[in-house]
Amino acid sequence: MLTIRAATTLLAQADGLDALANIARCLGFDTPLLRITAEAGDKLGIAESVVAAHLGKGVGILRIVTAELASDSPHDPRELTRRICHALARNAPTRLWCVATLDAKAQFLCLACVTPHQAGPRVAALRVDRRHIVDSDADTLRAMAGAPRDFDRICHARWTDILKRDALSARFYRTLERLVHTLSRTSKGVASREERDELALLCASRLLFLAFLEAKGWLAGDRGFLLTNCSNYLETGGRLHERLLRPLFFGTLNTPISKRAKVARAFGAIPFLNGGLFSPTRLEQRRRTVTFNDDALTALIGELLDRFRFTAREDSSTWSEAAVDPEMLGRAFECLMASDERRKSGSFYTPPSLVEQTVHDALHAALPSLPPQALAYPDPHVQLELAPELKTQIHELHIVDPACGSGAFLVHMLERLAELKARAGDTRPIHILRREILTRSIFGVDRNPLAVWLCELRLWLSVVIECPETQPSRIPPLPNLDHHIRIGDTLSGGNLRYASNSARALTNLRTRYTRATGSRKRTLALALDHEERERSIAECARMISATNNTRLELLQTVRRRDLFGERTPPTRAERNSLTTVRTRLREQQQAQRKLTLGGALPFRFAAHFADVAAKGFDIVIGNPPWVRPHNLPFAERTRLRAEYRTLRDAAWRVGATRAGAGAGFAAQADLAVAFVERGAELLKPNGVLALLLPAKLWRALAGGGVRRYIAENLHVHTVRDWSDAAALFDAAVYPSLLIATRNSNKVSAINEISQTAMPNSALASFAPTHIHV
Repeated sequence: MLTIRAATTLLAQADGLDALANIARCLGFDTPLLRITAEAGDKLGIAESVVAAHLGKGVGILRIVTAELASDSPHDPRELTRRICHALARNAPTRLWCVATLDAKAQFLCLACVTPHQAGPRVAALRVDRRHIVDSDADTLRAMAGAPRDFDRICHARWTDILKRDALSARFYRTLERLVHTLSRTSKGVASREERDELALLCASRLLFLAFLEAKGWLAGDRGFLLTNCSNYLETGGRLHERLLRPLFFGTLNTPISKRAKVARAFGAIPFLNGGLFSPTRLEQRRRTVTFNDDALTALIGELLDRFRFTAREDSSTWSEAAVDPEMLGRAFECLMASDERRKSGSFYTPPSLVEQTVHDALHAALPSLPPQALAYPDPHVQLELAPELKTQIHELHIVDPACGSGAFLVHMLERLAELKARAGDTRPIHILRREILTRSIFGVDRNPLAVWLCELRLWLSVVIECPETQPSRIPPLPNLDHHIRIGDTLSGGNLRYASNSARALTNLRTRYTRATGSRKRTLALALDHEERERSIAECARMISATNNTRLELLQTVRRRDLFGERTPPTRAERNSLTTVRTRLREQQQAQRKLTLGGALPFRFAAHFADVAAKGFDIVIGNPPWVRPHNLPFAERTRLRAEYRTLRDAAWRVGATRAGAGAGFAAQADLAVAFVERGAELLKPNGVLALLLPAKLWRALAGGGVRRYIAENLHVHTVRDWSDAAALFDAAVYPSLLIATRNSNKVSAINEISQTAMPNSALASFAPTHIHV
């Protein structure tokens, strides 16, 4: 059995083909390996990617190729390894392939397994920086060496599982949860338990972000920066939180290089990041006396950050890496939430495969002239021929996730749009493209401040990972995202009915704010807040005017006279309607007075995103909370039923009658249906709604209201029913995907949708473009 130390030695000494042969031998391949000739390399399709390569034979049809990668290639080592894997799967599909590669400088080693798939080969890999080998690298190699090798297919499948990120994630989550819990419980100072938990998670999130930057060499060029400084400060008196973390977070990463104090400059060449990630939060400002225990911080850095491999490239369907990536932060967020809180908020991690499918279908629906192969994970270096009108359409897209959580959909959308623009001929660096798209097209809302924090963190990582700069002074600061990703309740945020017709001033302010720093950032933030308040007051004024008109119309009806000039007594319904309208008018007038006097500004789509709201969003995408009504407070249930017809008229009454069930039973609709209604209201005409929803909505009695709403207001393109794939989520849920287009002029010819239960065969009642069951 290979030990951790022996595995570390094998990886550290792998500086050439002979050393790679030692790794092949420990995995059970026959040695010496055979040299692959130039002619054989051409037949295998790997000649252009390698300088030299060897072939090893294992049990049955198991084979390994070890290779030194070409130094003159325009592609990076990761891409060259992917190309080798794909070429072997394509040109020699009768073998089970493993690949071990070294870059031209013998700095990065990659050990990969490739698996054929109908949509293209899948690669699972371990990429090791030989200058800094961590425990998880050695543990992965040790696990591969210990896998049974009696049967070739079983062995290859086992290696593939070990190399996938999932094999690493369970250990990472358990370790993170334990260490953050310890960090919170051992903290000192006056704060509640919930505040300590939030502060501990903020600290851990920042350190996780720095672990990704450390892997890029951006922290003084030291890939062991955090552990080295932790050890140094412990040797000189400890107090890591006050002497190391606060100066590093607030005095260094959040301070321009020219304005740093002597203590901050002592850390070395550290980039100025800006963006708000390393600005003290309101909670940190209120609880400045709270400090974390040295032992707990040392454990977090030593047992988590220094023992796991970090990569800022997120897992995809075609490439999975045995490393911690930003997408795992979403899963970590879920793990650290109490189970009862998760049930109440409907916060569950969305698997990457469902995120990819949702983004893929949404973009094809929003860009119908997009070539079918454009989003099929082709070679990113093969150019696309797109019409100028389509390029303009891509450039002007506005996407919002109304329950963004940790940002999975927004990150994936950002990366796919940048890839599209690059393949369509935009020659700017990919990190510049992502920065531009992020600050123009990407918006999100979530009521959980921690989720918003993690969403911003993942979006920032998506931008910085592709930045090739090595000089800290030349690394561009992160964009300010707090006016793009907002803390707010989508279901209380209103629709676009009372939005301004134009709000260019807000667009200009937000664009300038995203790249501002220092005092200019504070000035622009105040200007943005003022502009948003003015928009909110104007929205209130338009709402008051509309409500007042409704009140006058009701009064005219109530005061009507018959043919003999006598007043007709108002009906009970008319009296109730008038009372409701008067109450609403008083509430709106009171809200306007509060805003005018400087009261707290609640989140409103028409105010905070007024520039986009003037036309509407092109795509509303996400996985809204799936919450059963009985998990909501009574007052909130009452408010939501009053505002949303999909909840108020949820029952499929015809079906309830046929089934002998009461209409009240049939009216218990999931909270997700309100997001369907709100999402449709946020769209521009022909905008795309792309939501993951409970599959029961298409069959249950309580889905009658949302089915009726969809039939009357949307054109359905795609319904994907994954009822048989409940294991995709870490909960007993049955997902489905709805892709639909808003059509405000639609005259529904399929109202039967609200009168028919939805077994699989009845999905055709939507008349969708595609049905996937």
